[in-house]
Amino acid sequence: MIKYFIDIGAYKMKNIFAIFLIIITLLALLVYLITYANDSYYDRMLSTKTGLRFSRQSIQLFYEQNKRFPDSLHELDDYAKKFPENIKIYFSPGEVISSNNVFRSEHQVLDSTGGLYYDPNKGEIKINLTKPLKSYWIFYYGEGRNEVPADW
Repeated sequence: MIKYFIDIGAYKMKNIFAIFLIIITLLALLVYLITYANDSYYDRMLSTKTGLRFSRQSIQLFYEQNKRFPDSLHELDDYAKKFPENIKIYFSPGEVISSNNVFRSEHQVLDSTGGLYYDPNKGEIKINLTKPLKSYWIFYYGEGRNEVPADW
């Protein structure tokens, strides 16, 4: 009878130890994923900001050369392809923040649907996301977490 209770106790200890190892492994995996995700998110944010900066420069060059702003970002794309010597540094604009598949979609209204907002009257280009980054990237805890992409 005593041997029976000892065997049950050893069995429970093995299960508790196995559960403990599983929990430790899952926590380590979670820390790794959050760290990796932060690097990935930061790269996506940096890429979007860089594209936005170069796009603004390209719009300004277009304005200086043509005395008007492009009617659309597609016109700017066509102009950069047709006259590459006129626009030396050109990044085709896009955003890689939202989970929507709207990388290059162009909007005339700033409505937070992703893509880009472009006002041809002012030559103003913005990221069409009006909430802080933390609302799009829940696990991102890096630099600029509380920034609104439309304000960049």
